[in-house]
Amino acid sequence: MKKLMALFIATLLALSCAAMAEAPGFHAEGMPIVDEPVTIRVLTMRWADMGDSFADNPFLVNLEKESNVKIDWQVVSSNDWGDQKPIMLAGGTEVLPDVVLGFQTFNESDIMSNVEYFVPLEDMIEKYMPNLMKAFEEMPALKAISTSADGHIYSLPSRMPKRPIACNVPVINMQWLKNLNLEVPNTIDELEAVLTAFKEQDANGNGDPNDEIPLAGDYKDGWYTNVENPIMNAFCYYTLDLDTGSTTSSDAFGMYMDGDTVCTPFELEAFRDGVKYVRKLVEEDLLYVGSFTQDLAALTQIAESDRLGACSGGYILFCNLGSDIYRNYRRVLPVAGPDGYTNAISYPYGNVGGNGYTISAKCQYPVEAFKLGDLLYSYAATMRGYYGVYGEQWTDADPGAIGINGEPAMYKLLVPWQESEPQSYCVLQMTISYRDAKFRLGEPSDPNIDLYSGAGLETLLYQVTKEYKPYTKDEKAIPSLKFTDEQNETMSVLKANLSATIKEGMISFFNGTKSIDDEYDAWLATLESQGLPQLVEIYQNAYNAQYK
Repeated sequence: MKKLMALFIATLLALSCAAMAEAPGFHAEGMPIVDEPVTIRVLTMRWADMGDSFADNPFLVNLEKESNVKIDWQVVSSNDWGDQKPIMLAGGTEVLPDVVLGFQTFNESDIMSNVEYFVPLEDMIEKYMPNLMKAFEEMPALKAISTSADGHIYSLPSRMPKRPIACNVPVINMQWLKNLNLEVPNTIDELEAVLTAFKEQDANGNGDPNDEIPLAGDYKDGWYTNVENPIMNAFCYYTLDLDTGSTTSSDAFGMYMDGDTVCTPFELEAFRDGVKYVRKLVEEDLLYVGSFTQDLAALTQIAESDRLGACSGGYILFCNLGSDIYRNYRRVLPVAGPDGYTNAISYPYGNVGGNGYTISAKCQYPVEAFKLGDLLYSYAATMRGYYGVYGEQWTDADPGAIGINGEPAMYKLLVPWQESEPQSYCVLQMTISYRDAKFRLGEPSDPNIDLYSGAGLETLLYQVTKEYKPYTKDEKAIPSLKFTDEQNETMSVLKANLSATIKEGMISFFNGTKSIDDEYDAWLATLESQGLPQLVEIYQNAYNAQYK
């Protein structure tokens, strides 16, 4: 039966591809897409902050004007989509629109359970989508995340900019170092010595030698403020995310690549040594035990009262941006561990998402729908979709202007982002797009900008990222993966239990409520009994299917 079904689906796919034809007056290159207007039915969700003027949005109006593809919008409120989606899928191609747009519409399970409803895109991408093909060449992971378990591409991806490294930097109070005539630490032992001096020598100079907190963080709502991160990365490759909201990503389970093998670090002796070192710092009151329970507001209060010596974070965003205290902190390059090991966590695959644009198998103008999708990956559409109307919200950079990355600037904003109402003139994250690092870094930057002002943050983060690049081990990062319905169903059960056990165990070892010597092995056994090896195997199989 399975073989017959597979043959049936393959036949449908072949027929759908063979039936594709270009409308009269179609242009394979340039605009418009067609000489005479054609209409495509496009469904998307309307989020509450987009207002009621969706069809009058300047970005969408301009899209129709340039392409000559008229869009018959079917807009469903995000509040109603949960009820509407199963009805639509049950009705199949008889009720599906030509195109479904948006990353919160169909997920991989929806698509793989109904592949006969959708056009396989891979051959048509090569023929009709040069913008997307260029993105695939620049970032192969983008194609990988688009490829389903059966080898076909049924939906199009998007990339949003993400700072690759500067999220995980340890920072230290330079004023405190100056007050105590101390050097920036380069090793884990030097860091401990500095923290000890912070604790014992009235580092803030207020006359009270007991109000300093040498090292602190938070795990609730801060931006990479996991305080153990720089310490653990002096012992082994450590990407474990213990944030309370992190439950499903590979980082929630500490996964990494060793060549082509998916691994977790918990059984490594170096990992256990790192856990012991964190515990030692807590015992010596060098690492604030409240770090494991407090929120960002509490951490910020400690910092702004000039009581915090060091932290780990998205550079210095545990302080009030641009404040006097904020200016006291500087990044510290990764400290070396007992064996000289150093590491900085990077994100080489960027912020990649799939399932943003599907085409129905009964679409009357599939070729034109392909070209319309490809248009969304162009620089102009990306800029308009994110920043708004050219000449009103943004324009070309002035001749000679230099961007944040030191290269010629690409654009400049006419309306400061924080002073605008973006959803009234663009669509932000709704559409597919390709926003690489140059997109974020293409805004002009004053070479004399105050790096520690609010306006200087982006330039500062870029500079820190460059400094950290030599310390990264990009090859160990888990790439973007897709999973089958069966795999997702199994993982949903495994991850719920494992995530809780990992977080509870790690925090307990750090704060001393569990003994590392007496209870660590039992904790490992619990992880095994709850299916950690099975979870790793699922990731391994998905990796093998996409990358081997």
